Amino acid sequence: MIRLAEPRDAAALCALNDHFNSPGSGWGAADMETVLARNPQEVVVVAQVDGELAGFVCIQLKRSFCYREAGAEVTEVFVEKAYRRRGLARAMLAFAEAHCKRNHGVRSLALLTGRDNAPARSLYQGLGYQEDGEVHLVKEQEDAE
Repeated sequence: MIRLAEPRDAAALCALNDHFNSPGSGWGAADMETVLARNPQEVVVVAQVDGELAGFVCIQLKRSFCYREAGAEVTEVFVEKAYRRRGLARAMLAFAEAHCKRNHGVRSLALLTGRDNAPARSLYQGLGYQEDGEVHLVKEQEDAE
């Protein structure tokens, strides 16, 4: 089953995030529960298989006074190894896209993935995502003294 994440999913999402990003890299379950209940800028979709969460997709909603329509960015896509190659990532992304269009007026989604991540690029291109020629830049902030 593909559905929106709920605060009660926090502990399972913490475990999945630890597998995805390494242990301790994200929120604890209590903090994640609060964020899931109160963050209107993020859409989190989960795949549930036999009562267990098997993966998640996170979408950040973006609004700017410069543009009439809202935009969105796919920031995370993860499926637990045992559940891969079953179409769960594709189904979660399709669900998230439809939800964002219907409920938030989003007509354009962006995402960032590694140039050498061939499986992810194949998935995204198969769903209609295209390279747009933009250049992604990153700047790390120095710690304040």
